[in-house]
Amino acid sequence: VDAPRSAAALARQARVSPRQLERLFRKYLGCTPTQYYLEVRLARARQLLTQTSQSILDVALACGFVSASHFSKTFRAHFGVSPRETRRRFEPPAATGETVHRGGARHTEGKVLS
Repeated sequence: VDAPRSAAALARQARVSPRQLERLFRKYLGCTPTQYYLEVRLARARQLLTQTSQSILDVALACGFVSASHFSKTFRAHFGVSPRETRRRFEPPAATGETVHRGGARHTEGKVLS
């Protein structure tokens, strides 16, 4: 996904015309090859944002975007939330020394806080 291919290149590889490739994509996937490929790249970006600590720029480049700003704009348009917000939503809670045990009672340094 880091080096996007054109629909024409995909058509050549599949040994069909670009128009035939587009017809097949629309028939079976409900979108154009370009739209489908963008969705694949964005899904991969979302996975990297939620499962790695790579910078947003590194995620953008790994998914074939030429800049973090273009990636952020496209990501927000597709998912309705920015890459930074996506990452924030999936970050584990910061360590505060507080743990939650069964029954919902919170404990901090040996004290029950209920």
